[in-house]
Amino acid sequence: MVVFEASDRLGPGLAYSSNLNDVHALSNIAGIEVPPLCETLNAWAVRQPRARLNDWGIAHLAGDDRAFFPRVVLGAWLDDQFGQLCASSKVPVTVHSLTEVLDVVALPDGCRLDWRGPDGARAQDTFDRVIIASGYGAIGMDDNPSELRTGKSAATVASTSTTARFGVLGSSLSGIDAVVAIAMARGSFVEEANSLRYVAHTPWQAVMMSRNGLLPEADFWFPHPLPELGTFTTETAAACMRGDDGDLDRLFEKFAVVLAEQAPDWSAAIGLRDATADDFAERYFAHRRSGNVWEHARENLAHVKEWSHNHQTPAWRIIILKAHEIFASAVSSLTRRDLSRLHRGLKRVFTDNYAAVPHLSIERVLALHEAGVLDVIALGNDYEIQPANSAWLVHSHKWSGRFDELIDARGPQAAALTHFPFPTVRLQLCASVLEESQDWHDGINPATDLTVSEHDPSLRRVHLCALPFLLRNRPFVQGLVECAALARAVSEAIHEAQNAISTDYSSAEFLMELLDRPAIILGNGEVLPLAG
Repeated sequence: MVVFEASDRLGPGLAYSSNLNDVHALSNIAGIEVPPLCETLNAWAVRQPRARLNDWGIAHLAGDDRAFFPRVVLGAWLDDQFGQLCASSKVPVTVHSLTEVLDVVALPDGCRLDWRGPDGARAQDTFDRVIIASGYGAIGMDDNPSELRTGKSAATVASTSTTARFGVLGSSLSGIDAVVAIAMARGSFVEEANSLRYVAHTPWQAVMMSRNGLLPEADFWFPHPLPELGTFTTETAAACMRGDDGDLDRLFEKFAVVLAEQAPDWSAAIGLRDATADDFAERYFAHRRSGNVWEHARENLAHVKEWSHNHQTPAWRIIILKAHEIFASAVSSLTRRDLSRLHRGLKRVFTDNYAAVPHLSIERVLALHEAGVLDVIALGNDYEIQPANSAWLVHSHKWSGRFDELIDARGPQAAALTHFPFPTVRLQLCASVLEESQDWHDGINPATDLTVSEHDPSLRRVHLCALPFLLRNRPFVQGLVECAALARAVSEAIHEAQNAISTDYSSAEFLMELLDRPAIILGNGEVLPLAG
């Protein structure tokens, strides 16, 4: 086994890298939810030196599997676990760090990789299979001006400039992390009896901007594992899928039945009886939109703390949390029309519910607002971003603002297939998508084993786990739990393939079929047939 990694550490990636995250940036997944590797996150944390735990600020939380650790802690755990896995592996593992993979070429009998090592020298080798888990690198987004700063640079800007007014695109945890990074560079949080207070040492102000102008809700207690939902299961969800428009409505009907039975008061309050898959999200968010965002944040925080203390959470929250897993099992089979409807409606509900953030994150933004340095604005769906004389203008029909610095903290976005990082396999994937009459802006929708070999057998040896290109068709694929599921699916497929009978790709029938395909000529003169 050979592993290629662009950075000097294997495991943390971008999300949990100590180079890109300060210790204040919290993860929104607790140890109880994190799939164990060689050991659980908390078991590993408990055996860390006390000084290290103090540096991370988790000395009193290390054994609490409901606690939220800084992202850098998860990165250190992943780095350590990767090392242990390599050391104990029955298969020899070679690691190429600080290495840039330049291209991947999928062939019927193997895969070729071209890469450049840390010394600048180029190399090439052939492998039986390739797993592409390239993550969120420098992927160009069509609606993201390249000059915008990312949330990762917020602290650097705040500590090295005299900028007074910051704009932050996004009001989820990524946006909160960016604002807190600025706050730490320009002042400090002071813990008082039962609250948190912020003191600014240098004048500054920030505005978080999002389509709805809502803050995420605070994390709530839930039983683990989550309880089953009676008649709504992955099996009954699969039975709803007929492969045509309307599958989403059939899924929603079964989901609504469970809500009405197990959370009757809440269901009546939002008018569930008359709700549809398309307007359920509007009903879900109506109460929050009608009130003051800061008052709701305070009330919600008080409620979830009480729920956590009593280990009791309203049934509708638990139902929605579990239902998102059931929807996720079926969503890749939805038609393009139903998938678009899901993105516009129900996806927002599931994302809001499962992306609840640590209590400390909400306490921090409340303290910043009370100190007069932070506000949240709703932009709506149509807004413009324009540079203007060393500043930025953000304009919508609802609101306009001018900022010295604009930070993009909208989080990971789905990427078009045209942004796939490896040129030859990108051509192969685009040809396969065209064969299926799909739009490559929708990314890829691989099979259960994460391959797309239906129209191009060469791609049967390439497992596609690059999340930006899966997001459109699998909108719930992010996170450590989902990544663990992808890894299991790929490992099971590889194990099964070892016992399968190989297909003869030198047969006359196959060779004749290749003649009807378009092809590209590689740099070495090799002709590579494409689907399409």
